[in-house]
Amino acid sequence: MTEPALRQRGNRAVFGVVFLMVFAFSYSEQVVSGLFPVVSGGGQTMWGIAVVVVDTGVLASVGLMKRVITKADGDAPRLWGWWWAGVVVLLGVDVIRLLPWHSIQLDLLTATVYAAAMGWTTAASLNSDPLALFSTARRVALPTDWQRVRAIVPLVLGTYLCYLAASAFVDYFDVNTMRTLDAATAELIAEMDIPEQMAVLSQLCEGAISPAFFQQIVGVLPVLLLTLGIEFNYFRRTLTDAGQRAATAATVTVMAVGLVGALSTLPWDGRGCDDVLSSWHEYLAFLFAVQGIFTGLATLVWLLVSSTPDVAVDESAVT
Repeated sequence: MTEPALRQRGNRAVFGVVFLMVFAFSYSEQVVSGLFPVVSGGGQTMWGIAVVVVDTGVLASVGLMKRVITKADGDAPRLWGWWWAGVVVLLGVDVIRLLPWHSIQLDLLTATVYAAAMGWTTAASLNSDPLALFSTARRVALPTDWQRVRAIVPLVLGTYLCYLAASAFVDYFDVNTMRTLDAATAELIAEMDIPEQMAVLSQLCEGAISPAFFQQIVGVLPVLLLTLGIEFNYFRRTLTDAGQRAATAATVTVMAVGLVGALSTLPWDGRGCDDVLSSWHEYLAFLFAVQGIFTGLATLVWLLVSSTPDVAVDESAVT
């Protein structure tokens, strides 16, 4: 295989790693828990095992892509210790979630460990040393590693907040709130006068998330996108390496999906039995919105913290 063809194949693998980890892996639990009862024809008692199987398949695919990226970079095999450690931790957390233990503290701990393991596994899969994030010497010695690690930091932080949001949705919000009327209640209300029916129906059903949250997201996300694209020249600054291009594309996609998720809730006002989102619609829109807004904010802050000017200023030319 010629060098340009090998490089192109490596670039595709870089995009594959980023998008598989950010989307397929991050949302495997939500997708499987929703689809498993439909596919299996049964309950959700085995969906946790299905999540482990799906995550194993995703990580195996990422491992194959890591080999392609390493070969395209012209490096000897490296960072497999980091990669295997991440795989063990990620699948270990999946197994822990199968156990009947549940508490807010445990959810916070597992989300933190999971996000950290996802971050270093993604970095290692991109053939970049995760320690470049903390070591100046490694950043100087391994500039490509630093470019790729730096590019995925906001995505990992946004995913971490998404994990916390998923736990908060279950632990703090009233997810069992009445969204539709049961037959008995509907019969009782049908016997009331029309004004009474309207008053009762407007108060009886509501969603778990305030509609005002989604309305604010719709207003904030476009501003963040414009700020990143224009004020900080984000898109031009992050197209020098395949890892940076992949992370930029994933960041824009996450924010766009979050905006679409929030927009999809606007036709419903969140109150009244005929005007409440379904639980899955609300849950996914909430996760997409949280991940989109925090990925955008993390990217904005990270640019201020880690970026350097494209061209150094020549002081002798300044009069």
